[in-house]
Amino acid sequence: MAEQLELFPQEELQEVNIPEAQPIVDAEWCFQFFNNEPIVFAYSNEGEKADTLTLSVKPEEGQGLTFQQNGMVFKIFPRTISEETKLERAKSKENDVR
Repeated sequence: MAEQLELFPQEELQEVNIPEAQPIVDAEWCFQFFNNEPIVFAYSNEGEKADTLTLSVKPEEGQGLTFQQNGMVFKIFPRTISEETKLERAKSKENDVR
């Protein structure tokens, strides 16, 4: 056991301080492409505590979110699962079982 301790000396533990997340009192939510100017798509009501923003996209045709900036389009949408994704899902499931 003493030999192991010599081979793997214990490093002195140092204290790590993780700053506590500070809530944003008057918040706005943005999307951004690359380093372009952020685009605001939602904001909190004046004088009210900002609540969690939740985006929800149902697995239905025609559902989705689209963001645009300077001719660039960013979409979040559901579609029928592809054969490629079915294979990936099966591989992932196999790995979870192991």
